[in-house]
Order: sequence, then structure tokens, then C-alpha cells
Amino acid sequence: MPLQKLELRPGVNRESTSYANEGGYYAGDKIRFRSGYAEKIGGWQSINVGGSTFKGVCRMLWNWVTTGTQNLLGVATNQKVYIEIGGSYYDVTPVGNTLSLGADPFATTSGSRLITVTATAHGATIGTYVTFSGATTVAGLTLNGSFEIQSVSSVNNFVIYAPSNANATTSGGGAAVTAVFDIDAGNATYTTGVGWGGPPWGQGGWGSASGVGIPMRLWSMFNYGDDLVFSERGGKIYYWTLDTLTWTKAVTLETKANTQTKFSTTASAGSGVTTITVTDATGINTGAVVTGTGIAPGTYVTTAWTGSTAVTISTATTGSVSGTVTFSFAGRHIPKKVSAILDSPVNDFVIAFGATPYDPTNFDTAFDPLLVRWSDQGTTFEWVPETTNQSGEQKLSHGSYLVTAVNTRQEILVWSDTALFSMQYVGPPFVWAFSLLDQDISIASPNAVTTVNNVVYWMGRDKFFVYTGRVETLPCTLRQFIYNDINYDQLDQVAVGTNEGFNEVWWFYPSANSTTNDRYVIYNYLERIWYYGNINRTFWSEHSQRNYPLAAFSLQNAYLAAAINSTVTTIALTDAATYPNTGSITVGSEIISYAGKSGNTLTGCVRGASGTTAAAHDQYAAVIYNVANQVLQHEVGYDDASVSPPVPIAAYIESSDFDIQDGQSFGYVWRILPDLNFIGSTATNPSVTLTVRPRQNSGVNYNTADAPVVTRTSTVPIQQYTGQVYTRVRGRQMAFRVDSTDLGVAWQMGMMRLDVKPDGRR
Repeated sequence: MPLQKLELRPGVNRESTSYANEGGYYAGDKIRFRSGYAEKIGGWQSINVGGSTFKGVCRMLWNWVTTGTQNLLGVATNQKVYIEIGGSYYDVTPVGNTLSLGADPFATTSGSRLITVTATAHGATIGTYVTFSGATTVAGLTLNGSFEIQSVSSVNNFVIYAPSNANATTSGGGAAVTAVFDIDAGNATYTTGVGWGGPPWGQGGWGSASGVGIPMRLWSMFNYGDDLVFSERGGKIYYWTLDTLTWTKAVTLETKANTQTKFSTTASAGSGVTTITVTDATGINTGAVVTGTGIAPGTYVTTAWTGSTAVTISTATTGSVSGTVTFSFAGRHIPKKVSAILDSPVNDFVIAFGATPYDPTNFDTAFDPLLVRWSDQGTTFEWVPETTNQSGEQKLSHGSYLVTAVNTRQEILVWSDTALFSMQYVGPPFVWAFSLLDQDISIASPNAVTTVNNVVYWMGRDKFFVYTGRVETLPCTLRQFIYNDINYDQLDQVAVGTNEGFNEVWWFYPSANSTTNDRYVIYNYLERIWYYGNINRTFWSEHSQRNYPLAAFSLQNAYLAAAINSTVTTIALTDAATYPNTGSITVGSEIISYAGKSGNTLTGCVRGASGTTAAAHDQYAAVIYNVANQVLQHEVGYDDASVSPPVPIAAYIESSDFDIQDGQSFGYVWRILPDLNFIGSTATNPSVTLTVRPRQNSGVNYNTADAPVVTRTSTVPIQQYTGQVYTRVRGRQMAFRVDSTDLGVAWQMGMMRLDVKPDGRR
């Protein structure tokens, strides 16, 4: 019988059985298709320098280049906000609260690292960072510095972990301790209510009852010129002014607006009065901060003012007022709560999706999840609608809440939980026009949508969509495979990114038994094919000013929930929700590998792994996963260089079953003519393993006893192909698989040929 050429369709198809997909591929991992042929994907390496890392699970990356050519990356996690430059991370997390604590606020217990802090009406949540200064030594501990809040026992008390055990049971710390709290931390994953100190979003706020769903912390982010604007879902809008010398913390956009002068006029008033008379009131708004001689710092225009030249202010004058006074933008009217924000770079607007509405008589309006609000054109500080500007708002109708929005060339697309809208700039007086594009659709998460070449792709809750001017279902050969094995509780973790060098859109999502992203699916929009694999990434970003796509690997901080001896093989952590189901951790100087995870407990632990020594560890000892939180450059080499030394990336591709004469006869494969190349490999003798897998019928397992393994090698850079290999494989139908598991190996398949002989019937 002549040689049988295996001409297989590109892409992976799992919409039917392996046999029904004859002539294609059925499974794979860490592979892609280029020009119709399978190859191993590129590797990755950390951008971190000197071990620099970040706290919390990264849910947003935003890259921009300043007018001074500084290449900056915003990194937002559930606990912190950082700016990365040159591989180092700088903490710019906004301050949420500052308290002067009472005398001796630290309570210690001899032999314990737990420190109970008394801070009246602190309002902080679990996972929030607090920085103490002015503390004196107590029980051998000086607690100045930054600490993560581990638990919240009441409105006046919370618990931190000290770097070492206290040597006495006492209280202390002195009478001059100042506590500066970051903005409250959010959840790393979706959870139900966690009681005192639970992450504060929506109905699951601080002090909420158990059983209430609490969403994870997600972010929106963009640069406004050289500066950075960002917001937490269900929270405030923040503004970071470019400062790469002292790394000044970000502030609320409200605070920033209150420092920006909008209007100046002359005014007069006596001392100790709450009304000043101005010569011109046309540029004044309620909520604007007033500055001038005789005006107390922080004084603002009250909601009692109705537009006359007699302006009511919040604080009585401290002296006679005369001459020029200035009024800021009305920061108090900037949305205090938003679902998402977006810039319109062409038209120069800042837009909030889901927002508190404007009311000149009320600074604290109720949040409207279907409201779209936008700033004036050309400034992010003006949110008061007037005839002289283009600020405004519009409530949409379909759905329960707005999820996200993206820019396209001609319009902004806005998703509610059930519909898609088009938002187009039309100029004054209406500014923006809205139209309903489709309803009864879905979107998996706020980060599940991307735009490539003016085509919009997104992942829904049960299928994929594409928008090219109209909404269409995107055919997917992996739809059943994905949606039958996905964790719907953690669907908000879905993150999308582009890899334009390979014409790909990547979606990262959590499989059914995972509480963190552990799988990806790729759509190749040039070849219109799909493939998938397993990987842990919490966000992905591609920017033209970076040489490679960037992706975040990140886990939540964790600690030992109880002391352990040197032999236990089941280890409880304080929070393992974001940990992979297998891996290794470091506690002290001991590396511990684990084979499984049940809730917050690691199982099947091997103590003293990788040549380290098993040891006992105290309760609340810090746990470090074997890969630190880091941003990775992808498509660099062909290995996993996120660790040192690098480790191989295991990759494979497996064909669907094929047969001889529709399976009427058994086939006997006695010779294989491989067709692969190893271009790009750095290994001295790069190789793959080729396995031919026969079976008698579709309903039985592969006959692995009859599946010989052959290895092909070549010497880089000259390709030296194995001309042929001899096998003894017999079956009614067969499949083949190509694996690589070594360092420095790159490979691409060509068109393999088999020498198959009919071998009788059964």
C-alpha cells in the first residue's frame, strides 16, 4: 500500500468525538498553528528586576509612554496599585484614612506574632495595608512600617502579624502612633460574606452577614496625558499625577479637581460670615472649593447656593474678604461610585459606566447601575453639565447594570448584563447618541472583550461573539469543551488579550475545579481556528511600546493557618483560593511541594523538596508560592524563565483518530516518515517524542501496549531530520501525538507520512 500522507485541518476541534473529527486535531497544550501547521508556543520571562514583586492578585495592566519617553505600566491588584518602570514596582495606592491612635494601641501575647491594634472607628477591611509611624518598642517589637490587616474583630480593633514573636503579654506602643490606611482591599476571588472586615463592594460590605455574594476587585485604567486615571469597580475614581522621583500616592479625582482652579472673580465679605458677594457668578458651581484672603482652607460652595452673586460657603470667613477669590472645579459632583471608566481619546472625554448622577442640591446621590456619565470635553475635572460645556449623562434601559465598554474606530460599545449599545459622539447639545445594537446577549466579565483591526471579540456566558458592524455568534470548535468545564462562580476572572504577532486573541478562564484562571483558549482570527491549553494568568496586555506581550502571574498573600511540624503532609493556609491545584510553596527556607488542594488546605505535601530540609513552622509564618507575583514577557525563547534556572515548557499536539478504508480492515503501521523542524531551538540536540496510538474501536481505550515511542533529533541550526522510523502498530483506528518536554526546544510540524498495510478484519 502506498505511503499515507496525513493532511490534517489546522485548529483543535472537540465539538464531537475524536473519530468524528477525523482529519483534524483533538487535543493540545502550549501549541499554536501558523500557516496551517502546529508548533510550540513561545516561552516567557519576568520583567522583574532584583526580585521586585507586588502584593495581591493583578486584575489590570495599563502601558503608556509619557512625553518624557518614560515607559510606564500601571499594575492594579485587589490590594494595591503600582507603577512599574524598568522592572521595579512603585506603590502609589491611594490613602483611604489616617488616624491618630490612642495611647498604647498594640496588645501582644507572649510567644505569638498576633498583634491586636486598637483604632477607634478604623473602617478597614481584611487585606488592607496600614502603615504605622511614631511607635515605641513593645514586647521586643517596634511596629513602625507597613502591615497587612489579617482579621477585623470589631469597628475598633483589627489584627496584624508582627515580623517575630512578642516576648511578653502586654500593651504598648506609646502615645504618638499614627496609622495611615490604604484604600480598602478587595477580594481576590468571588466569595460569600465574610463578616467583620469583609471586602466592601455592593451588598457585601464591611460587617455583612455570611452567605452574601461578594464580587472580586476589578479595575478600569487609562492614561490622561502623562497622568493615570483609574477606578475600582463599585468605588471611586482616582488620579495619579506623574511623579517618578518621590512616587506620590494617587488621590481621588474629586480631591484632584478640588485643587484645580476653574474660575476667578472679585469678592467681598465681612469676617465670620457664611455668605460672600462676588461680581461674577457664571463660572461657579456648588461644591467648588473657594480660596482667597479670609477664606478658611477647604471651604466650599454649599448646595444652598442657587446661582446668585451672594454665594453661600461651608465655613465662616476668618477675616474680611476683598479682592480676588478663586473657585475650583466641583470635585464633589464627580461620580463617587462607578462600575467602570473609559477615555474617549479622539473626542477627549472621560466616561463613567454605572455612576452616581449629578444633582446640584446633593453631593451624595444614589448609585445608578445603568447610568452613563461623562466629563466635559478636554478636561477630566469638569462633571457639572452646563450650557457652556459638554458634560452630561444618559440612563440606558436594557439590563440590570452596565458591565464594561470599549473604544472602536467609529463608536464606543457599551455592554449591560443583557444588551449591547452603541455610543457615538454627535456634538452639542446632546453630545452622545445611544442606540441598542442587540439584546439577550451576555458577556463573561468586564475584561472579556477586546478589539483587533476594528473587529470586536468577546466571550459570553455560553458562547463567543464578534462585532463587525453587527453582532454575530463567533463559531467555536471548543465551545462545548470550554463551557462544560468552567467555574461560573469565578467568571469575573475571565481576561482577554491580543497577541497580534500571531493573529491571536487569548481568553484566560478558571476551569470547573479551579478558583483561579488555569486555562486559556485562543482564537486565530487570520486562520479562523481555535486551540487551547493550561496556564495561570490573571491579566494580559499588549502594547506597541513593549517588545513583547505582557501577562500577570499573581496569587493572594497567604500564611500558615496553624503551626506545623516537620512531617505533616496536609497544610492549611489562611487563603489558598488563588493557588493552583498543584505546585510548591516556600515557608522559611523549606520548599514544600503539594499534589492537591481542598479549600484552603494543601494536600499530598512532600516536605523538604528540592534538597531543602523539612522543619517546624509557627502559625502565621509567611507562605511564598514557588513563583513570585510578577509581570511576564511572553514569546521570549521557548522555556519558562519566570524561575531561575528556567524550566522546560511541556507542549503537545494530538490528532483525532483516523482509520483504513473506514475501519473495515485493521491497519498495520510499520514505518513513519516524520516531517518536523526545530528552527529557533537552543538545545544542542532538540527532540520531540512521537507516539502512535492504536485502538480497535471508538468505544475502547487506546492500546497503549502497541504504541511505540520514537524520538527525532536535529543539530541546531542545521536541520537534520530522521528519515524514517520503524514501528509495529496495529489497530482499526489510530491517532498520533507529538510531545516536547526538554529545555530549549522549539518545533513546528509539517506533513507526516505513514506506511500502512491492511492487516485483515475482525
